[in-house]
Amino acid sequence: MNKLLPSLLGWGAGFVVTALAATYLIVQAPHPDAAATAIAPLAVPVTSVTLSDVAIPVISHGRVSVTREHQLSAAVSGRVLEISKAFVNGAHIEKGTLLLRTDPRPYELEVHQRQSDLDRMLLQLEETRALAEVARSQSADSPFARYIPQMRFAESQAAAAREALKFARQQLRDTRVYAPVSGRITGVMVQPGQQVSAATVLGLIQDDSWQEIRLPVSDHEAHLLGINADDGAGDFSQISVSLRTSEQGPVWPAKIVRSEAERGQFQQIILVAHPDYSARPGTPHLLAGTFISAEIRGAQRSDVRVIPRSALQADDRLLLLEQGNRIVTRDADIIHRGRDLIYLSNDLPAGTLLVNSRRQTLLTGTQVTPVNSDTLAATPENF
Repeated sequence: MNKLLPSLLGWGAGFVVTALAATYLIVQAPHPDAAATAIAPLAVPVTSVTLSDVAIPVISHGRVSVTREHQLSAAVSGRVLEISKAFVNGAHIEKGTLLLRTDPRPYELEVHQRQSDLDRMLLQLEETRALAEVARSQSADSPFARYIPQMRFAESQAAAAREALKFARQQLRDTRVYAPVSGRITGVMVQPGQQVSAATVLGLIQDDSWQEIRLPVSDHEAHLLGINADDGAGDFSQISVSLRTSEQGPVWPAKIVRSEAERGQFQQIILVAHPDYSARPGTPHLLAGTFISAEIRGAQRSDVRVIPRSALQADDRLLLLEQGNRIVTRDADIIHRGRDLIYLSNDLPAGTLLVNSRRQTLLTGTQVTPVNSDTLAATPENF
C-alpha cells in the first residue's frame, strides 16, 4: 500500500497538469465569426443586343473567269514596222492603245491615186454641168441634148471616186492596229519585220468587260437577297456585291447580272457577278483564276437584333440577364448566321444583356456579376 501511494499521486498530478493545459488551449483558441462569409456571384462576360436596320450580308466564294477572248487580227497586208512595248504577254491595256504599225507606204500611194481620180471626176462633173447650162439656155428638147444622162454619169463617177478615196484612207488607218477592248494580253503572235496578211491573228486579249465570278448561295441565302429559289429570278439591281482577295486587301465592287439556269454541284443557286471597275478608276484589274470572297447584300430589313456569334449558346439558346442579374434562358429565333454576327428576330429590347461566352454552363436563375467583354481580357481568371 505504501508503494502504491506515490504512483497514484504522480498519476493524479500529471492528469491535473494535462487538464490545465487543455483548458488553457481551449480558452486561447480563436473564435469563429458569428456568420459565414457570403459567396460572391460568378463574374461573366456580357454583351448588349443591338437593334438596327441592316442589309444582312451573305458570304460566298468563287473564281474569276473570262468568258470572251478577243482575237486581234490584221485588217490589211504589210510588213510589221513597229510593235508597242505595251503589246506583251500578261500586260493590261486600255481600249484604243496603239499596239503595232505596218508599212503604210503602199496605202499612202493608193490614197494619192484615189485623190487624183476624185479630182479628175470632179473636174469632169463641172465641165458637164457647164455644158448642161449652155444646152438649157439654147432650149434643147431631148434629154441627151440637155445633158441629163451625162450629168448622172458624171455624178456617179465622182461618187464612186469619193468612196474609193474613203476606202483607201481607211486602209491607211488600218496600218495602225489599236486595242479594240480593254483587257489583258494572253498571246502575242507577231514580231517586227514579219509580213502579215489581212485576217492574220496578231494576238489574244481577254476582254475585261466579260470577266465573271460564279457565286453559289443556298436557298435560304437566296431568300435573304430577294431571289426566288425556284427559278433564280429576282431584282438584281437591288443587290450589291463587294469582292476581296484577302482580309486586308482592296475591295472591288461588282454587280449581279443573272443567275445560271442550273443549280451547282451542291444544289446551290449560282449567281453570276461582273466586277465594276468603272466604279473605282485606278483599281488594279483581277487576274483570271483569282480566288474571290464576296459579300453580297440585298434590301435592308427593319428592326433586326444583332449579336456576336459568341453570345449564341449550344442548341441555339440565349442566356439573358434579367432583374437582379439572374440568368434566363430563351431560344434564339435566327434569321441568318454570319461569319462574326448572328441576326435574330427575337422580340428583345435594344441593350438587353446576354452572356457572351460558351465556356461555362449557367443554370436558369443563377445570379451573376456582369462584366463587359472588353474588360474581361484584363481579368481572365473570372471565366
